[in-house]
Amino acid sequence: MTTDHETASVRAAFEKHFGTTPDVVAYSPGRVNLLGEHTDYNGGFVLPMALRGLGVSIALGKGDKPGVIEAYSDTFDQTEVRMITDSREGRWSDYLLGCLKAVAEAEVASTGLRVALETTLPMGAGLSSSAALEVVSIKAALALYGREMNAVDVAIKARAVENDFVGMPCGIMDQFASSVGDPGVAMFLNTRTLAYELVETSPDYAFVIIASGVSHQLTEGGEDGYATRVAECQAACKALSIDMISDLGVGDLARIEDLPSPLDRRVRHVVTDNQRVLEGVVALREGNMLRFGDLMVDSHRSQKDDYQITVAETDALVDACLSYGALGARQTGGGWGGSVVALVEAGGVESFSQKVLADFAKTSILAVT
Repeated sequence: MTTDHETASVRAAFEKHFGTTPDVVAYSPGRVNLLGEHTDYNGGFVLPMALRGLGVSIALGKGDKPGVIEAYSDTFDQTEVRMITDSREGRWSDYLLGCLKAVAEAEVASTGLRVALETTLPMGAGLSSSAALEVVSIKAALALYGREMNAVDVAIKARAVENDFVGMPCGIMDQFASSVGDPGVAMFLNTRTLAYELVETSPDYAFVIIASGVSHQLTEGGEDGYATRVAECQAACKALSIDMISDLGVGDLARIEDLPSPLDRRVRHVVTDNQRVLEGVVALREGNMLRFGDLMVDSHRSQKDDYQITVAETDALVDACLSYGALGARQTGGGWGGSVVALVEAGGVESFSQKVLADFAKTSILAVT
């Protein structure tokens, strides 16, 4: 539910920038992923949590230039002007443009559009700012032109924009968490069937989200690292004569060992992280946060050793979090930097955070949930 608090600032920004009142304002949250990394595009299980107070706000108003989109972003402090007929150009406005083309191309072609965007999600933190932007853009455009779409279909449409227009071969976890999730509540999602369940976490513990200071890069030093992992998983499926890695379970680990390197390690990570999600959901239901913390640690090690998507800075930060008393910690997000999420006793969050900030000068505490 969007509140006035979440949209007051973007409403004011729209009025200041365009000299008129917006017709529609909307907000969508970012997400942190607690368990299940790079499993979503493999049809697996994930356990994200939509975030309180970190997300993307948008204000829309019909323009006076048919087909013209004037989009202001506070992140870049600039306005980009696009035509609804434009193709992808590698600009931040591609995300917005793709969403508008997906749900309101004819309407924007007729009326034109003015847009203001504000975000409280730091760029490169691995908390799904792009997915939140996609979801909020679709929701606002539908509202502006008097159309309806349920939250699951919004997520599906947003994921299609990122895959087909922006060109990132991501899974649906981020868009689903932003569109369907309840901030502060874990979501157990089967990305193959889209069956989901909200799972409460223990009020005696908190998840602390820490920006590592290393902007997450899905391009692995200029190469398409994320896309490379997707391609590796597809190659493994072909070698194993399966449709998706989610066809496999831990009982297939011996079979996986016969794959050539690095495909064996890639598949092992996906299969074992799927299992960790299943066990993590059980741990949350039983209030066994010690077990959940152990699963977080195992997941990070798998990301580091088998999927090879961590960096030295996030590895060091995870180790430090555990030495400061966290029950568990892991890199969260697409990889190669970004944020770490740590599981901490609620009463110890302040002292834990002080230790992190004192010893890691580039870090910042983004959220406690």
